[in-house]
Amino acid sequence: MTDLTKTFANLLLHGDTTNAYKLVENLIFEGYTSLYVYENIVRDALYYIGYLWEIDEISVADEHLATGTADFVLTKLDANLGQMLTHEQHERKSKQVMLFCIEGEEHYIGIKMAANVFKEHNWNVKYLGPNLPLEHAIHFANKMKPNVICFSVTVSHHLKQIPTYIKALEQLDYKPQLMIGSRLIDKYQFSHFVSKDTIIISDLEELSHWIKERAKQRDRAKTFN
Repeated sequence: MTDLTKTFANLLLHGDTTNAYKLVENLIFEGYTSLYVYENIVRDALYYIGYLWEIDEISVADEHLATGTADFVLTKLDANLGQMLTHEQHERKSKQVMLFCIEGEEHYIGIKMAANVFKEHNWNVKYLGPNLPLEHAIHFANKMKPNVICFSVTVSHHLKQIPTYIKALEQLDYKPQLMIGSRLIDKYQFSHFVSKDTIIISDLEELSHWIKERAKQRDRAKTFN
């Protein structure tokens, strides 16, 4: 972890929204990508804060304050990056994605950053946040019919719910692409929990690559049609 990431973590723990945002804003102005900020600043800072909680250096209240501050920073960054999109880019939003955390899962910053990545690639994003029961996920999917349904799990004891979500969402009539993201992918064999048609995403860089490749395939298809 870099000194900059540790500084950001301390700002989160103090609830310093102003200076936490200034730190990431300065990085963007210096030419760093939002993806770099998400992966190397926000994510790593939150991992560090989680470690401090595990060794009893901070309380649950401290962790909640840090999460809320990170949420504020991401929301503001998303809004400001959105202003940089041209009118043409806004009009091109033809693909829709639905993102959420499974029931009981309260760790939502990762899926919120994934939502931001989709937005920056001009997707129409429906971000439903943490702790979404399966029946509500199905109802919303049937109503909105997103092209991609992306959900997240962070705590290991929630892994047992994944097959239930996958099986139910695969039965949707219009057959969306299912995608799961988790920091647990390196620790567990996710192939045991998901079907062969589910895309497993280990980090935001991999997600960004997938979105870009899908766009290229779509452009090639348009060329030959």
